Amino acid sequence: MIKKYFLLLLAAILLTGVLGQNRQVDLPQNIPLQDILKKAKKQKKHVLLDFGSPRCSPCLFIKNKIFTIDSIADFINERFVSVDYTEGPEKKRLSKIYEVYTEPVLLICDANGKVMHRMEGKCTAGEMMARLRQGLDVKNNLTAQKLMYDNGNRSSEFLINYLETLHIAGLRTQRDSVLHNIFSLSFHVDSLKTPKYWNVFLRYNESPVSREGSYVFKHREEFYKLFGEQIVNGKIDQMFNGKLRTYTYGQTPPIESKEYRDILECLQNTDYPKSTEWLIYLMPAQYKFKDWMAMVKAIDHAIDFNIPKGKDKQTYMIMMSRQICWYSDNYEALSYALKWIDRAIKSSDNSQKQKLQNEREQIIEKMNELKP
Repeated sequence: MIKKYFLLLLAAILLTGVLGQNRQVDLPQNIPLQDILKKAKKQKKHVLLDFGSPRCSPCLFIKNKIFTIDSIADFINERFVSVDYTEGPEKKRLSKIYEVYTEPVLLICDANGKVMHRMEGKCTAGEMMARLRQGLDVKNNLTAQKLMYDNGNRSSEFLINYLETLHIAGLRTQRDSVLHNIFSLSFHVDSLKTPKYWNVFLRYNESPVSREGSYVFKHREEFYKLFGEQIVNGKIDQMFNGKLRTYTYGQTPPIESKEYRDILECLQNTDYPKSTEWLIYLMPAQYKFKDWMAMVKAIDHAIDFNIPKGKDKQTYMIMMSRQICWYSDNYEALSYALKWIDRAIKSSDNSQKQKLQNEREQIIEKMNELKP
């Protein structure tokens, strides 16, 4: 009998918990901004603009997993008039005004529509609450920090805080400018061996051939002893892989970039274990948009010499085929892309075959359009 009552009590508690977590952010869709501002003025609240789309998984995560937490829903509903821009002319108009080029982006504005704070990307519930609180802090939000920066505040503590605010906002150009202020020419690169500046480098530096990136790469054995080989190599790999993706899928000739040329020279003169893996992507990229046949022959040689092996070879053939299809109008170069995708299909499992078949059809369609 006692056990029965205990189970009933436990079920009641669990049910209460489930039913209790049912509040959510009041988030109407695609309402004209003027109507939102009018409502905010009347209720003496701030405005929360949510830019997303039904096809954006991070956007859906925020709406379905974060905005449905009682504490966050209550915090937002008490302080903001919110609106969700998912599609339509108003979203397009406001995206231009507020310079929103990705999703999800959350903007905290005053009742006149002036931006106070900006947040980009997926985050946890705790991060969301901290960002909302910062956005309402008129002494510490994005607008306040920008004003302090424009007025000449260059203390290291402030710059590091501002760097994080810009990082959260997704304002990469401004973030990199502040990073250059921290890692200026007068900065002693051996200071990267201190936790304070190592953590800044670890989180924000994206170039393996920046002054700081080159120093860490050259002296990596020393950094292994300070911060651990796995962490240091993880950062090195992250920097090079990021640039590899940029030059593989980018829409400008890599050879025109000094950074690309510096990366190429760096990898050609190092014994770092992954250098060969990266070079088979980066070497052909020097011909991209300049000489498509030279590019595909360089790729073909890497495949024929079996430099990438196993699954790495399949990934390589798919990525190379894909970028030739996207960017090249050279019929003969496309025939190489078709050859690679056919080889990739043969070694793929059933779950991947259909997607690769679709890519194959895109190559054939483009070749038919260009057929002499």
